Order: sequence, then structure tokens, then C-alpha cells
Amino acid sequence: MGRPVRSFRARKAAELLQDVLQLIGIVSAAGAVLAIGYLLWGVFSGMVGSWATLPQAERLRVEQNVVLAGRLLLVATAAAAASFTLLYIQETSIGYLFLGLAALLALGMPLGVVHLAPQPAREASLMPLVVTAFQQAGLLCLVPGIIFAVLDVWTRVTSGYFKEMFSRASLQYGANVQRESQPTNRFLGKCWQLPFCRPSIRKSCPIYHARRACWREGVGCMCEERVILQALEGRGAPSSDPRQNVRFIPYNRSLSKEEKQERCRNCIIYNYRQQQKYQVVAPIVIVAAMGIVAHYAHEAQQLLYKALQVVDGVVARFAFLPSSGEVQFMKIESLARSSEFVTWMMIGIIAVMFVSYILRVVEYFIFQLKV
Repeated sequence: MGRPVRSFRARKAAELLQDVLQLIGIVSAAGAVLAIGYLLWGVFSGMVGSWATLPQAERLRVEQNVVLAGRLLLVATAAAAASFTLLYIQETSIGYLFLGLAALLALGMPLGVVHLAPQPAREASLMPLVVTAFQQAGLLCLVPGIIFAVLDVWTRVTSGYFKEMFSRASLQYGANVQRESQPTNRFLGKCWQLPFCRPSIRKSCPIYHARRACWREGVGCMCEERVILQALEGRGAPSSDPRQNVRFIPYNRSLSKEEKQERCRNCIIYNYRQQQKYQVVAPIVIVAAMGIVAHYAHEAQQLLYKALQVVDGVVARFAFLPSSGEVQFMKIESLARSSEFVTWMMIGIIAVMFVSYILRVVEYFIFQLKV
């Protein structure tokens, strides 16, 4: 009697924790939005830019408000990031949303503030405090973003994401066949060495006794009725020499090569082997991609600076205020050059996303085209 009670209490506690985290996340996100709105209001109203022209008492009040809003943004962002991380800890793809928020807050917001807000030409302002607040909030989003993005890549490599990467209901051949536990199971083996090969069929299967793979021959126990009938009749092992048994494979001459390949694409055995193939190819692709990034790290750094120069130039070209181009310390390129950490942070984000998209290309070839 005690176990169901504990299970009920544990479930209720988990639901309560989820509700609390959701409430904290919503309230924190709302607080962050309010802080961002207040800072932007101060910037675009001209109050932050004209701060130096205000009376001493007003200068102190405005500065305190900006600092307070920056702290609220920092705390609210940290609380929202932590709560949503715990809520969606199994949804690793949320990392790319965090990376997008990090880029928006740390780079997009400062760039927009500098080039769109009214700026005094030579007077001191509170603009650096506003930019710093946005950048700190962006760095907070960056931490879970990188963690989740790396985990997303890792789960793809280990095939945790593709543990059920094909829907059995969509398969035409072998959808109801259960996995077999047998000592012949071999990673990337032939069809009769994989866990969906049925021992009752294999003992007289012509493919097995010819030591071939069904997808190479275009016929198999899942798709070709004659293979099953021949195996059930016990006519699959006339010779101890596999080469002599090849002639007993019942090839289907009425189907084209493309039709036979389509049968393989809809077979549970072939799809299972594709999953194993991905487990081999994905780590190789990741190591190769990271090797390329590491080898061309210096070139990537210079290329990043040039790309940021182009972005700064384009924004300055279309900005309405001629003086906006004079604010050097808030440009994206200046931000990147001011800190090695920021530079390698940008390169790291690009590298993780590069690897992720390379994996998506691999997934397309293996799980969609099924090559």
C-alpha cells in the first residue's frame, strides 16, 4: 500500500515543481521584458544620451534608474534562463533559441541602440551602462545555449535522438517484427547478423547460407515472399560452400532496381542498419568539422572581423545619424576585438551551429535519401 502513495506523492511533487518553475519563468521573462522596455524608453527618449546636460539631482536619479533596470534585467534573465532550462531540459534543441537570444541581447540590442537612438556628438552619456546591461544578459543566455547546443549534437551522435528514428507504422516491411536476442548480432553486420533476423527463418534462409546481405541482392525475408517460402521448406542450405548457395537466392526479375531499392527503404532491417551507419559517420563528421575549425582558427578570427566590419558598415550606411559611426566602442567589431573571450565565444557559437547543420546534412542523406 505504501508504494502507490509514494508514487502519487512523487508525481504531485513533480507537477508542483513544474508549475513553480513555469511561474518563475513567466514572471522573470515579464520582468526582463519590462527592464528592456524601460532601458529602450530611456535611450530613445533621449534621456540617456542627454544625461550630461541634466541638473546634478536629475543626473543621479536617472543613473540610479538605469543601474536598477540593468540589475533587474540581469536577475530576471538569469531566473528565466534557469527555470526554462530545468523545464525543457530534455528538449536540447531549445539551445538554439538561447543562442539566438544571446546574439540579440549581446549584439543586436547594442548595435540598434548605437545606430538608431539619438546620440550627442561629444557629451558623456549613460549609453555604456545600457549596452553593458544588454551584453551581460546576453552572456547569461549564452551559457545554457552552448550547453544545450552541445548536448543536441551529442544526442544526435549517440543516436539517442534517433532511437526511434523511423516510425514502424510507416514501414511496409517488418513493421511488427520484434527484436531478437541472439549471439550473432553484429554492429553494421549483414541482415542475418542484425537483431531483426528471425532464427526460425534464418536456419534455412538462402541469403544467410550464401553469406550475402539482402539489400545487396534486392530480396529478403521481409519483402520477398519466395525467400520465406523457400526457407520454410528447408531448401536454403544445399551446400556448405556459400558460393554454391548463391544460385538458390530467388531473385525477383519482375522488379526494377529502383523498385527493389524502394523496398529496402521501407524495411525495418535496412532502417536499423542506417541508424548504425549514422553512429559511425556522425562522430567522424564532427571530428573532421572541429578539426577544420581548429586548423583554420586564426583565419576564422580574421574572417570574423572582416564580416563584422561589413555589418558595421552596412548599418552605418543606412543609419540616419551621421554621428552614429563615430561611436567606436559599441560597434560589433570593436566589441569582438576588445576581448579574446568575446571573439572565441562568437567563433565557438558559429562552430557549434556549423557542426549541427553538417549533421543535419548527414541525417538527410542517411535517413531521408537512405544512401
